[in-house]
Amino acid sequence: MDERVQAAEDVDPGGDEGLGGGIAQPRAEPQGPRGRPKKHRPSPPELNRDLAVVLRHFFPELSDWLGQVEDPRRSGKAVFPMKVLLLLGALMFLGHSGSRNHFNDRARDAREMARTLSRLLGCAVDVLPHLDTLETVLRRTTPAAAEIILAKMIRRLIRMKALDDWRIGGRFPLAVDGTGLHSFRHRHCENCIEAHHPSGAVTYSHNLLVAFLAGGDGYALPIACELVENPGLVYDKQDCEIKAFHRLERKIRELYPQTRFHLLLDGLYADQRVMRQALENDWTFAITFKESDMPALWREAQSLLALAPGQARTVFRPGGGTLQTRWVNDLDYQGMALAAIFQVETDKDGHVAHSFAHLCADPIDPLNAGPVAAAARMRWRCENEGFNVLKNGGFALEHVYSRNRAASQAYVGFMLIAHLVQQLLTRGLLATEFKSAFKTFLNYGIQMLEALLSRPLPQNLDPPGQIRLSTA
Repeated sequence: MDERVQAAEDVDPGGDEGLGGGIAQPRAEPQGPRGRPKKHRPSPPELNRDLAVVLRHFFPELSDWLGQVEDPRRSGKAVFPMKVLLLLGALMFLGHSGSRNHFNDRARDAREMARTLSRLLGCAVDVLPHLDTLETVLRRTTPAAAEIILAKMIRRLIRMKALDDWRIGGRFPLAVDGTGLHSFRHRHCENCIEAHHPSGAVTYSHNLLVAFLAGGDGYALPIACELVENPGLVYDKQDCEIKAFHRLERKIRELYPQTRFHLLLDGLYADQRVMRQALENDWTFAITFKESDMPALWREAQSLLALAPGQARTVFRPGGGTLQTRWVNDLDYQGMALAAIFQVETDKDGHVAHSFAHLCADPIDPLNAGPVAAAARMRWRCENEGFNVLKNGGFALEHVYSRNRAASQAYVGFMLIAHLVQQLLTRGLLATEFKSAFKTFLNYGIQMLEALLSRPLPQNLDPPGQIRLSTA
């Protein structure tokens, strides 16, 4: 034995007994506050079941609508029905795959998803098709096919009165705005919008104009879209958002011939042609009113405000501060009688926090002043619940899903269909548990894809009571 070890044992002959006798005791931990207790998180919902419930409840004819799209394949050797390919394209976006390659890698040999498609569409699906098959079909299919399906879905929601609480003066609030779609350093195709920058750089882009139904509880349901792009390499003037708006307006009239809308537009659309066309359609509008855009009309409105101090109402906020609403009617603009409504928000100290001004088509009175002004401010749904979710919430709007023009437009249509379905799920069926279970739309999409790929669809698909889209 080592002499140093023996010497140490002689000094402390107690061996390994603890101070209290017997075997060694663990050192007492100091008492004090422990870490934050873990929050109880409910088990995630059965997302594939919820998807099937919502589709069957709101769109029982979806399988027929998808099957009505003309199949461009004429060889007679097609393995997968057209409706399987189209629904798979929408589910790629609902699962926030981000690209066709990523979806193909994840969905390889996903038998459960094939069985789910089989039950949703009522046809035999043994294996999932590769998305290259969908790409081949979309290159030969009219790009309007996806948008027609989207319109049928919206018209179904209108017919079943699911959106009636959203109406303003009997019309559905329709927010329209544009956003960037793709941008390139080199010309992508003959339809690119060409922009010359002060630095000397030239960029080529494609932009998108989308119309959203704006409703309570943060809904922004897309109903139609229009690309902002040049007709070819030869043109008089480049395409722009206003030109695209008139094309979109005609498309909306064709897709929704019996529906009246209340347009929510920014100051770019303070144009007499836009206003006249809306009035001819028996639509109304609320357009952002800026002094810099229409100085003469602004001065007239301010003069009339000074002469009508009684056309005002003030709401006191529970936490302090006020919301003052004032309005004037009978503003003459290019032969049209318009109204203007102004709102000023102040904080508890009396400082102005926000101010808003809008031009309106209908006269304003004490009864409709509040609802009209509140609806006008819902135009921001385009940016927040619309484009922000489509770009940053997992749909990857700015990703180039195809270099083919027809297929690229079709993918945008499927993305909007997926965006519509996601809102019916997250803001409707799962509204009470969404934040605690998922926190973000991106995380929801990831879990949705995982559920579709790996979990069997339950036999019971009965809806859990009535599915409401509004708490109004």
